[in-house]
Amino acid sequence: MRVLDIQEAYARKFDRQASVKGLSIDAAGHCAHVGKISPGCYGCFSPVPTWGVRLGEDAGLPNVCNKDCVHCFCEREVRASYSVPTDWTLSQRVKDDLLRYFIPYRRVELPFVLYNFSGVSEPLFYLPVIRQYLDYLRGVIERDILNVRGWAKVYTNGTLLTRDTLLKLRDWGVDEIRINPSASGFSPGVYHHVELAAELLPVVTIEVAGWPPYRDKLFDMLPILEDSGVQHLDICQVEIVNPSGLARIAQALPDAEVYQGHWLMLDDGGMVEEIMQEVVEKAYSYSVLDCNAFVKQVYANKCMKDCLYRLCDTRTLGSLCKTEKVGRRAIAD
Repeated sequence: MRVLDIQEAYARKFDRQASVKGLSIDAAGHCAHVGKISPGCYGCFSPVPTWGVRLGEDAGLPNVCNKDCVHCFCEREVRASYSVPTDWTLSQRVKDDLLRYFIPYRRVELPFVLYNFSGVSEPLFYLPVIRQYLDYLRGVIERDILNVRGWAKVYTNGTLLTRDTLLKLRDWGVDEIRINPSASGFSPGVYHHVELAAELLPVVTIEVAGWPPYRDKLFDMLPILEDSGVQHLDICQVEIVNPSGLARIAQALPDAEVYQGHWLMLDDGGMVEEIMQEVVEKAYSYSVLDCNAFVKQVYANKCMKDCLYRLCDTRTLGSLCKTEKVGRRAIAD
């Protein structure tokens, strides 16, 4: 494994971006995209309230996933199944924490609020947790504090999705689901679940890692997404955040090149730019976001996001993302 000087790594990245016809660059260079990004990505570039829960450690539960992706940076247990204890309830401490987080936004005119249900886990193992959080957010936080309906997004690898689960998520007020087909090896079953999700939820985003060994299957995926009714594709640069992750990736890709971004980042050799160019040339209808090191530098930095919001074109939702679904209830059957 070779560590690139950031001068070389950044120059490579900028040259590749310049080669993509139809690529848009916003947020002072941090947001490279084709088409308008999903509302669920807007919070990465703007200082709007962006609340999130990591299922399950933030809920006092073990982190459990049913897949073991070599590039995953999360420390978790790998099991085929897991059930939240039947007596689990949203604690008063958590409710108080939510109130403390949102109280500063009382009587503030907000363009957007984001609720993020992610995981160091497979989030769909934690459906009762998602429901209780959303009941409190929709029933108390929005009623008593916020002037806007929050946008709720849920991540999943897609293997556990069913029509019944999707209907529950819709009824609970989930606006966007983010599905990662690569975790299952891009299985036909998960692609079927993607299509089903596109029928039942307002917004479906495919979020996959920019892992070079996936290259052929990522290109094979593109026309499938077009036929499935997906609105957005988010390709995440692989992050190396701990020694165990470094060891796994070094073993899988001994000739890999990495450089320092927000974390240690894997250089994909230009794969994401080639995918974006393919989407442009084939005139696919979904957007593509390169969720790269420059996004990571901003998304957790409220001061930087505030500066971008004041100085750049991230002030309005419409400048970056599709807004026709924002603030609306999920569509009916």
